[in-house]
Amino acid sequence: MIGPDGVEYWTTKQAAAEMDVLPATIASWRRKAYLAPIEGSPRSRPLYRKLDVTRAEKAAYDAAIRTSGSRKRTARAA
Repeated sequence: MIGPDGVEYWTTKQAAAEMDVLPATIASWRRKAYLAPIEGSPRSRPLYRKLDVTRAEKAAYDAAIRTSGSRKRTARAA
């Protein structure tokens, strides 16, 4: 959904579909403070900015690489 400010917002389900992950993954990113819903969105149906969701995915990926013990530091394929 495009808000009145011209920014694209996603529900948990939409964010999960766009990022090709489960809705539980979006909830996990939220618990780990990689992602926060926009102020004023209903608790039962939080809304996230598209940019915030993509940043959360990158933060989660980077954290996984950092803690995996892998020396691999290559960029993730798009």
